[in-house]
Amino acid sequence: MLISIFSDLKKQLSSALKHKKHPFRYGTLATTGVDGSPHLRTVVLRGFDQEMLTLTIYTDSRSDKIKELSQDPRAEFLFYDSSQFLQLRIKVNLIHDAPSKEIYNQIPEPSKKDYTSIFVPGEEIKAPDAVTYNYDQPNFTELIFEAYELEYLKLKRPNHLRVKFLLNDDWEGSFIAP
Repeated sequence: MLISIFSDLKKQLSSALKHKKHPFRYGTLATTGVDGSPHLRTVVLRGFDQEMLTLTIYTDSRSDKIKELSQDPRAEFLFYDSSQFLQLRIKVNLIHDAPSKEIYNQIPEPSKKDYTSIFVPGEEIKAPDAVTYNYDQPNFTELIFEAYELEYLKLKRPNHLRVKFLLNDDWEGSFIAP
């Protein structure tokens, strides 16, 4: 049963890359702020390697998450599928943080706007339409995280199902109390 659960969670994450409406396409990324407080934000899953158990997202290189991850490369992803009552928590370490012109050039033109604002993410602006863009100076960065702990929680009756998988245990998995 543990092997099938581990396979299912990898299948779910892979499906999120193929199907834009998959609930795991958008997840929550938690980092530790430079002040020590938790910081959460929604991110788009851009890559998942089933063998290496790595997750990839894209971001503006000036965003707070870049500063936070440079101080503490540990982070956590949270994915939830309300139709299956399935939650997946993934503890990760940042292993790659670099701009990629090749990937940026493959992004659809309307999406490039997300990485070209002349304003730093979080900077105060006068109005939403005050944002301007410089397409000649993208601030695109690819972040790749390596998982070291996975937690699968399926809410169901008569018993909820909760399993933890650890890299240090070769991903064998163990049932834990929900």
